[in-house]
Amino acid sequence: MNQTIDPINPYEAAWIKSQLENAEKFVEGFSPSAPEYSLTLAALDRAFAAWTASEPAAVDVVNAIINYVGVAFGQALVDGIGLKWVIAADEQGSELAVFGLPGRGDILVYPLNFVAKRWERRETNFLEDAYQLIGDDVRSVYRNWQRSSRS
Repeated sequence: MNQTIDPINPYEAAWIKSQLENAEKFVEGFSPSAPEYSLTLAALDRAFAAWTASEPAAVDVVNAIINYVGVAFGQALVDGIGLKWVIAADEQGSELAVFGLPGRGDILVYPLNFVAKRWERRETNFLEDAYQLIGDDVRSVYRNWQRSSRS
Protein backbone atom coordinates (compact mmCIF):
# COMPACT_ATOMS: atom_id res chain seq x y z
CA MET A 1 0.00 0.00 0.00
CA ASN A 2 1.49 3.33 -1.10
CA GLN A 3 0.92 6.01 1.54
CA THR A 4 1.81 9.69 1.50
CA ILE A 5 1.91 12.10 4.42
CA ASP A 6 1.56 15.78 3.53
CA PRO A 7 1.37 18.90 5.70
CA ILE A 8 -2.02 20.54 5.99
CA ASN A 9 -2.70 23.62 3.87
CA PRO A 10 -4.05 26.97 5.13
CA TYR A 11 -7.64 26.00 4.28
CA GLU A 12 -7.34 22.80 6.35
CA ALA A 13 -5.73 24.73 9.22
CA ALA A 14 -8.66 27.20 9.17
CA TRP A 15 -11.13 24.30 9.15
CA ILE A 16 -9.40 22.76 12.19
CA LYS A 17 -9.59 26.11 13.97
CA SER A 18 -13.33 26.41 13.27
CA GLN A 19 -13.92 22.85 14.51
CA LEU A 20 -12.10 23.69 17.75
CA GLU A 21 -14.32 26.75 18.20
CA ASN A 22 -17.38 24.55 17.63
CA ALA A 23 -16.01 21.99 20.09
CA GLU A 24 -15.89 24.71 22.74
CA LYS A 25 -19.56 25.53 22.08
CA PHE A 26 -20.39 21.82 22.20
CA VAL A 27 -18.78 21.52 25.64
CA GLU A 28 -20.67 24.62 26.82
CA GLY A 29 -23.94 23.02 25.73
CA PHE A 30 -23.43 19.47 26.93
CA SER A 31 -20.99 19.72 29.84
CA PRO A 32 -22.21 22.63 31.91
CA SER A 33 -20.31 21.39 34.96
CA ALA A 34 -17.00 21.96 33.17
CA PRO A 35 -15.02 24.69 34.93
CA GLU A 36 -15.29 27.78 32.77
CA TYR A 37 -16.32 25.50 29.90
CA SER A 38 -12.68 24.70 29.21
CA LEU A 39 -11.96 22.46 26.28
CA THR A 40 -10.31 19.59 28.15
CA LEU A 41 -10.54 15.91 27.36
CA ALA A 42 -12.51 15.40 30.58
CA ALA A 43 -15.03 18.05 29.52
CA LEU A 44 -15.21 16.54 26.02
CA ASP A 45 -15.76 13.08 27.51
CA ARG A 46 -18.63 14.42 29.66
CA ALA A 47 -20.16 16.36 26.78
CA PHE A 48 -19.90 13.42 24.36
CA ALA A 49 -21.50 11.09 26.92
CA ALA A 50 -24.36 13.52 27.58
CA TRP A 51 -24.87 14.09 23.86
CA THR A 52 -24.82 10.34 23.12
CA ALA A 53 -27.40 9.76 25.88
CA SER A 54 -29.69 12.27 24.13
CA GLU A 55 -29.91 9.74 21.27
CA PRO A 56 -29.31 12.14 18.37
CA ALA A 57 -30.56 10.92 15.01
CA ALA A 58 -29.89 13.70 12.49
CA VAL A 59 -26.97 12.49 10.37
CA ASP A 60 -25.64 15.98 9.67
CA VAL A 61 -25.59 16.79 13.40
CA VAL A 62 -23.92 13.47 14.24
CA ASN A 63 -21.23 14.08 11.61
CA ALA A 64 -20.66 17.63 12.87
CA ILE A 65 -20.25 16.50 16.49
CA ILE A 66 -17.88 13.71 15.45
CA ASN A 67 -15.79 16.33 13.63
CA TYR A 68 -15.78 18.70 16.63
CA VAL A 69 -14.78 16.02 19.10
CA GLY A 70 -12.34 14.33 16.72
CA VAL A 71 -10.53 17.55 15.94
CA ALA A 72 -10.38 18.52 19.62
CA PHE A 73 -8.95 15.09 20.43
CA GLY A 74 -6.42 15.43 17.62
CA GLN A 75 -5.44 18.88 18.84
CA ALA A 76 -4.85 17.46 22.31
CA LEU A 77 -2.46 14.94 20.73
CA VAL A 78 -0.74 17.77 18.85
CA ASP A 79 -0.45 20.04 21.88
CA GLY A 80 0.38 17.42 24.50
CA ILE A 81 2.33 14.73 22.69
CA GLY A 82 3.92 16.69 19.88
CA LEU A 83 2.17 15.15 16.89
CA LYS A 84 1.43 17.30 13.80
CA TRP A 85 -1.69 17.68 11.70
CA VAL A 86 -1.26 16.07 8.26
CA ILE A 87 -3.22 14.69 5.35
CA ALA A 88 -2.56 10.96 5.01
CA ALA A 89 -3.41 9.50 1.61
CA ASP A 90 -3.36 6.05 0.09
CA GLU A 91 -5.26 4.12 -2.59
CA GLN A 92 -8.43 4.35 -0.47
CA GLY A 93 -8.40 8.16 -0.30
CA SER A 94 -7.12 10.91 1.95
CA GLU A 95 -7.95 11.83 5.51
CA LEU A 96 -6.98 14.32 8.18
CA ALA A 97 -4.65 12.72 10.71
CA VAL A 98 -1.99 13.50 13.29
CA PHE A 99 1.53 12.22 12.73
CA GLY A 100 4.72 11.98 14.71
CA LEU A 101 8.19 10.49 14.87
CA PRO A 102 8.73 10.49 11.09
CA GLY A 103 11.34 7.93 10.16
CA ARG A 104 11.63 6.85 13.80
CA GLY A 105 8.28 5.20 14.35
CA ASP A 106 5.87 6.92 11.99
CA ILE A 107 3.02 7.29 14.50
CA LEU A 108 -0.24 7.98 12.65
CA VAL A 109 -3.59 8.55 14.36
CA TYR A 110 -6.89 9.34 12.64
CA PRO A 111 -8.75 11.20 15.41
CA LEU A 112 -12.00 11.84 13.50
CA ASN A 113 -12.25 8.19 12.51
CA PHE A 114 -11.31 7.22 16.08
CA VAL A 115 -14.30 9.17 17.44
CA ALA A 116 -16.62 7.95 14.66
CA LYS A 117 -15.90 4.31 15.54
CA ARG A 118 -16.73 4.97 19.20
CA TRP A 119 -19.95 6.72 18.13
CA GLU A 120 -20.95 3.64 16.11
CA ARG A 121 -20.59 1.54 19.29
CA ARG A 122 -22.13 4.31 21.45
CA GLU A 123 -18.96 4.17 23.54
CA THR A 124 -18.37 7.09 25.86
CA ASN A 125 -15.70 8.32 28.27
CA PHE A 126 -12.79 7.16 26.14
CA LEU A 127 -10.86 10.32 25.27
CA GLU A 128 -8.76 10.74 28.42
CA ASP A 129 -7.84 7.03 28.52
CA ALA A 130 -7.01 6.93 24.80
CA TYR A 131 -4.84 10.03 25.13
CA GLN A 132 -2.88 8.38 27.93
CA LEU A 133 -2.46 5.13 25.98
CA ILE A 134 -1.39 6.90 22.80
CA GLY A 135 1.06 9.02 24.78
CA ASP A 136 2.50 5.91 26.41
CA ASP A 137 2.86 4.24 23.00
CA VAL A 138 4.55 7.27 21.45
CA ARG A 139 7.03 7.50 24.32
CA SER A 140 7.72 3.76 24.09
CA VAL A 141 8.34 3.90 20.34
CA TYR A 142 10.66 6.87 20.84
CA ARG A 143 12.62 5.12 23.63
CA ASN A 144 12.97 1.99 21.48
CA TRP A 145 14.18 4.07 18.54
CA GLN A 146 16.74 5.82 20.78
CA ARG A 147 18.04 2.48 22.05
CA SER A 148 18.31 0.99 18.57
CA SER A 149 20.00 4.09 17.13
CA ARG A 150 22.72 3.86 19.82
CA SER A 151 23.46 0.23 18.97
